[in-house]
Amino acid sequence: MQYENVIFPDSVGFQCKNCGVCCRDEPPDINLKEQQRIEAKEFVNFLEDPNNPHNRNIRRKKDGSCFFLTEENTCKIHDVKPAICILEPFIITDYDYKTNRIFLDLNPLAAINCKGIFTREMTAPEEIGKAAQTIVREFLEMVAKKTGLPVTDKKVASLTRKLLLNL
Repeated sequence: MQYENVIFPDSVGFQCKNCGVCCRDEPPDINLKEQQRIEAKEFVNFLEDPNNPHNRNIRRKKDGSCFFLTEENTCKIHDVKPAICILEPFIITDYDYKTNRIFLDLNPLAAINCKGIFTREMTAPEEIGKAAQTIVREFLEMVAKKTGLPVTDKKVASLTRKLLLNL
């Protein structure tokens, strides 16, 4: 399956069953734009360490789950959910900057525990594909800013690929 330049693993479907596995695994690291969208919904005190600009992890509840996970295994911020959350249960496994293709595979933990995988149905591949595109674009912009090079520079793309492969 494919959505634009995003390649999904063969024969893998996904339909969220609200099992909450991804929200219990590891709360996401968000970017400033995502933080601002969440704050615009009047949520406060949701970052693990709000005084550290380099730590943008959403804090965990006492049971270890994401701050925004409800008792019904739904997300309090579903309409402004971070791209990394939308991408679950998939992860970016490669970014071929020469052909501008993004390759996805299953998050290994989700592959074992997620109840919505292997249904052979794909709920909203465009939503997941757009999330992958957003993540790659944001990494490209971050690397371009750090290096002082244009976002279209091949060195920026190469460094972005290295970063994505090391996630």
